[in-house]
Amino acid sequence: MRFSCATLFIIKLKLGSVLIKKFTVYLIRHGETYLNKYDRMQGWADAPLTPQGIEDAHMAAKKVQDVHFDQAFSSDLTRAVHTAHIILDDTKNDALKVTQLPNIREAFFGYFEGANGPETWDTICRPLGYNGIDDFLKDHTFYETRDAMHAADPFHDAEDAQAFKKRILAGVDQLAEKANDGETLLVVSHMDAIRSLIQLLNPQIDVHLPIKNGSLNILNFTDNQAEVVAYDK
Repeated sequence: MRFSCATLFIIKLKLGSVLIKKFTVYLIRHGETYLNKYDRMQGWADAPLTPQGIEDAHMAAKKVQDVHFDQAFSSDLTRAVHTAHIILDDTKNDALKVTQLPNIREAFFGYFEGANGPETWDTICRPLGYNGIDDFLKDHTFYETRDAMHAADPFHDAEDAQAFKKRILAGVDQLAEKANDGETLLVVSHMDAIRSLIQLLNPQIDVHLPIKNGSLNILNFTDNQAEVVAYDK
C-alpha cells in the first residue's frame, strides 16, 4: 500500500542539517523465537529462532528475492542478526556484512522480561480499564504503552516512552548517516520497535495489532521526509 504525501512525517535529524540524499529501507521483523512461541515477553531477552522462525526468515527473503541491497543492518540481538544473515544468503547478497545497531533493539521490558505475555498485559492494562494490550492500543500510542509498563514495573527498569523514542530515532539517524544516496538497505528489527516507528511516520496507519514474524515494511527517505510505502506485508 502506498500512502499520500499528505501523511508524511518529517524527521529532523539531530545533525541539524538537511538530508540531501535518497535511500530505501526494507524493514523486516525477525523470525519466530522460542519466547514468541511460548507467548513470553521478549524485549532484550534473546531466545534463538525456532525452526518456524528460520522458515519465517526464508519466507521474508522470498519477498525481497529480486532486491539488491547495498548495506545490511540489524539490532544486536541474536534473533535479528540470524534473520538478516538468512535473508542475505537467500537473496545472493551474502557478500554484505551485517552492521549491528543496538539502537534498533526491541523495547526493554524490565521486570517483565520472559514473563507470560497475556498475564503481563493484564497486570498492566486492567487497572487502567483495558482488557489487554490490543484493547489499550486502540486508544493509546506505543509510547504511552512504554510509560504504562514502566509505571507497573516494581523496579521501574522497563524503558519509558522518552528513553525508547530517543533511542529508536537515534537508530534512524544512524541509518541516515550511513546510507549513501540512492542506496537500498536491509534492516532487521523487532515488532514494537517497528510499529512504534511506523506510528511516528504515519499516524493514520493502524498498528495496534501484532505484525507477523518476517513481515516486510518499506520506507522511502527523501530530503528529511520518510514515506511508508508498505506495512506488515
